[in-house]
Amino acid sequence: MTPQDRLSKCWGHQDCHSCTNSAAGCGWCPFSATCVATTNLLKPLAHPDICPLRSERFELRTKALGCGCSTTTLVSVIVTVFATIAGLAVLYALGVALVRFNQVVGTGTWNGWEVEVKEDGLREAHQWRRANAVTTFFRRTKLKATKESEQELVTERSRLLG
Repeated sequence: MTPQDRLSKCWGHQDCHSCTNSAAGCGWCPFSATCVATTNLLKPLAHPDICPLRSERFELRTKALGCGCSTTTLVSVIVTVFATIAGLAVLYALGVALVRFNQVVGTGTWNGWEVEVKEDGLREAHQWRRANAVTTFFRRTKLKATKESEQELVTERSRLLG
């Protein structure tokens, strides 16, 4: 089929659905209600004269995504997906940088080992981890402890260790 035959078959369609589903491989320009010969949704990027009106070239619809998705919609979805991924990567990198910055300049490490001396002289070592607001909330909920009872335990332990 020659390009001229394709164009004449496309121009005969008067609605988007019959245009995009035609055997000739056509695309729909919605503002001018014109069926044009194209199968590629990204063709308006390289050919500004794909539709009769230059202002509607990015509103081209093809069979690939149907009458509800134009080139503008496709490009905006692609840009949004990549911007979201980039934003999440930046947030992750910022979080890692803040943790590293706190370990270097901040109040110290986030975890370590603590040796507890029992009354009979035995020593028991266990790992500790610095808590933040989220982990403290869940630890209190799990132990069913209040802020005051947790403070009493810390005070008693400090008094015993001297």
